[in-house]
Amino acid sequence: MRSKFIGGILFGTMVLSGCAGIPSSSQVYYGEEISQDTSTQFVRVIARPPSLDMNPEEIVRGFLDACADPSDNYEIARQYLDVESADNWNPLTGIEIYDASTISVAEAANSLTVGAAKLGTISDLGRFQVGDPGAEITRSFDLEQNAGGQWRISNLSDGILLSSGDVDRSFRSFPIYFFNTDLTSLITDSLLVPVSNSGAATSLVRSLLDGPSPYLSPVATSAFPVGTTLTYGSVPVLNGVAQVDLSNEILGANEVTRRALSAQLVWTLSALANVSSVQISVSGQPLALTNVSSLQTVQDWQNFSVLPNPDRKVLNVIRNEKIFAISDATESLKYTSTTPMIFASPNATDTRIATVTADLKSLQVANASDSIFELVAQGEQISKPTWDRDGSIYFSDFGSGVREVASDGTLREVLVDVSTLGTNDQVKQVAVSSDGVRVAVVLSDGIQDVIAVGAIFKTESETRIIGLHRIERSIVTIRDIAWSSPTSIAVLGTDESKSELLFDISLLDGKSKLFSTPIGAQQISVDGTRKIYVSAVDGTNQLVYQQSFGSWTQVTTGIGGFFSR
Repeated sequence: MRSKFIGGILFGTMVLSGCAGIPSSSQVYYGEEISQDTSTQFVRVIARPPSLDMNPEEIVRGFLDACADPSDNYEIARQYLDVESADNWNPLTGIEIYDASTISVAEAANSLTVGAAKLGTISDLGRFQVGDPGAEITRSFDLEQNAGGQWRISNLSDGILLSSGDVDRSFRSFPIYFFNTDLTSLITDSLLVPVSNSGAATSLVRSLLDGPSPYLSPVATSAFPVGTTLTYGSVPVLNGVAQVDLSNEILGANEVTRRALSAQLVWTLSALANVSSVQISVSGQPLALTNVSSLQTVQDWQNFSVLPNPDRKVLNVIRNEKIFAISDATESLKYTSTTPMIFASPNATDTRIATVTADLKSLQVANASDSIFELVAQGEQISKPTWDRDGSIYFSDFGSGVREVASDGTLREVLVDVSTLGTNDQVKQVAVSSDGVRVAVVLSDGIQDVIAVGAIFKTESETRIIGLHRIERSIVTIRDIAWSSPTSIAVLGTDESKSELLFDISLLDGKSKLFSTPIGAQQISVDGTRKIYVSAVDGTNQLVYQQSFGSWTQVTTGIGGFFSR
């Protein structure tokens, strides 16, 4: 299956050269929407073959430009290589993305080294990974003169280099959906799909069959039986219906598995603008499901939705030791603590709430039914608490690591696989996504803050945060984070200019939208319709603002805003 997907990702990529794209800063770039699954949706680039008497640097630069044209298995790019290298070079091992404005070429005896700022990578399976700040790409090319006296590249690494402009113009990003290991809840993954004649629908389904991203693979699964393939190798979309015909492996699946794989397909393909329903068959025969029509839509699988609950739009704010709910300009007292509070977070069902005292030293929990707060954990610098779907609470105690309070009240340490991003005791904040599996983590070494995403891996004996990877490269300091959707994270922070900004970061492609913030912005929250609110402290005033068309409107007083039904 992997080779089929790679063919869709790389061989089918039709790209335009340029220098705009996945940004080194956080500027926003907008691309057209893929509206059909036909070859008319892209502008084909015709690369130029080598001309007579090109010098070594011209050959290398010409080769890099020609990598933007994958037609006929990179036929034009291979013309810049000698015969042996042209036969052996494998462009399908992944893509490194560089900033074209930083490219440099250093020449030595019969060898050239190309260097440029590294903006990120796209794996052979279409997963984007942002580059670390200051990361560089270095590639060496050996050159020899052929029998006709023309320079050709005689030795090079596999894979291809694309400028950020190539990527921005030729790829589109989409969410794809897998399941938790017991097939009860969808988990959102992401994919970059080339605008190509192989079709976005085909690439998305092939990606589902190949399985989740490596960081999710220990905690996510695909419902498709092992060995499942597309019977005809593609997914045509006709009159809004994506037609998915699967191989006979599906016949051995039970009803639960068939429903789960159907939900995966429908949720994934419905992200395409030209898909209104999905028709699933097995070797030409309709896939029969109880109480589900042959033309399936997202509405058939709403019980698996990981989208924010649109009913969670009642704003709650902290005022000293009290929490008020504000609905239609009417306030009602919901909770009263014995001490002032600074953070608060409800569980998914709004039946319990976790709060942190204003001195950041105590974590308390109360039931909505009685509003009696119980001390469950203490520390020196406790972060905003966050809940998973099992009713566990996670928080960091900066300098001492991450902790979990299980639903039965048990407190235990969470091991964080931070890799090269920092150390366990540098975790400043954690925020669990709506699927209850993915988690955003902020780390700080006191000079630079880093935001990364990983997954929660739980056993009876331990809880770990695994697979952490950076999702943004320009933010310097971070005050607060919140999931703004299953595929984006809102961040209050500063960039290198020290400007206080709101970053809305896409996990699909690493791009950010930037907004100004109210003076004294401290905390961020997002309601079930993706409206963003910010709590700010301006002198002695504690104010809550709502973002509206890029500006901010004051809605009430207080701090620590959160939302309930």
